Amino acid sequence: MKILIVDDELRARKLLRRMLNTLFKEEKDMFLSEAKDLPKAVELIKEEQPDIVLLDIEMPEHSGLEILNFFKNTPINFQLIFTTAYNDYAMEAFRLNATDYLLKPIDIAELEKAIRKAKTMSMDRLEQKLEDLRQIFLELKTTKIVLDVPNGFMFISPDDVIALIADGMYTTVYLKDKSKTVIAKPIRHFIERLEKHKYFYRPHRSYYINLKYIKEFSKKDGATIILENGMSIPVARDKKDEFLFIIKGIF
Repeated sequence: MKILIVDDELRARKLLRRMLNTLFKEEKDMFLSEAKDLPKAVELIKEEQPDIVLLDIEMPEHSGLEILNFFKNTPINFQLIFTTAYNDYAMEAFRLNATDYLLKPIDIAELEKAIRKAKTMSMDRLEQKLEDLRQIFLELKTTKIVLDVPNGFMFISPDDVIALIADGMYTTVYLKDKSKTVIAKPIRHFIERLEKHKYFYRPHRSYYINLKYIKEFSKKDGATIILENGMSIPVARDKKDEFLFIIKGIF
């Protein structure tokens, strides 16, 4: 059994190799190889003809979902198991698509189950499954925003965002469920993705808010917006008239 491990993180590759050696130490013909990016993985697939490819989705330069682009005129003759840190919402895409996956951090029992399942599966429709899955994730990009969190990624609806507050190259995102998370991206990154949603507004250079969650507007001590979660958002002096005009137009 030949297995190719594809992940841009060396530690992740080493962990998978260690798990596989533990699980299948009795298999004399097992051969493991590694690649840190998709182009190298494609090269090894063509050279070594692995039976199973463990493929990370989020990698620099090329996502694992782009693998079909490298096999346009070549038959797919290996089983594919995605490894991913995506959250529960994205997992539903895999379940609906019936493409196998392992959620990071990978559980050794789940890894064994996925490998044994892959060994018994036929190659039917793998190309179509991958293309369908890629389309699902493209649709996710148009309806969700992605937050890079320490353990992976969160896909959230813009309607669930109450406010964003800038802190240099970081942004704190406040959500409807009263949680908050600090993202290592500047606020302009989110403004570019949310500006098409008419309910988002920037009343101050450091704040970007969802107008659906306004509870009160106070002219006391300048101008302040009170949101439903209790946050007080300042309105810049040169934004006050514009803000009032927008509010009257929307509500």
